[in-house]
Amino acid sequence: MSVNEVKNKPRGRTKYIILLILVIVIILAIFLVPRYNRYLNNKRALEIRTALEALRNSVDETWKSTGTISGITLEDSMQKAGISPKIQEKWQFVIAWKLTEIYTTEMVQKLKDVSTNQMAYVAPYRMIMASATDKNPIGEGTKVWLNGDTNSYHGFGIDDRVEPNWKEIFPNP
Repeated sequence: MSVNEVKNKPRGRTKYIILLILVIVIILAIFLVPRYNRYLNNKRALEIRTALEALRNSVDETWKSTGTISGITLEDSMQKAGISPKIQEKWQFVIAWKLTEIYTTEMVQKLKDVSTNQMAYVAPYRMIMASATDKNPIGEGTKVWLNGDTNSYHGFGIDDRVEPNWKEIFPNP
């Protein structure tokens, strides 16, 4: 073995080790990045679902204690719900109220059959919705909503619906 061959062996080994580390990092990234993205989306979905639930509870509590929806404002309800400024920066909230006649008619229809001994749920709102702002990493316009008629959540992180059925929510615009 010559002196030059001995000097070149450590360089070749170093290149091999660097290449091996690079391959391992790439393989780990291929497996870990999708999991991390799923984790972030699940965390964001839980965050907005929790905020919508708190807003709904705030509206329902105010409505139950006052007996009317007049005077209930989105800002007051969000404050009572404890929705943080950080969430308000990433999401825009809206409540679509029902007309009193619609609410009363629905209540009467549901209370006609009390023999089933089930709770009759009638919300004073058609929908409570959160729409992602341009500061939200999931993409502006992404929606999550509570359908007041069915008492069910839809949208980002819940199901594959990207838009509410507007005709169902507002049958006679």
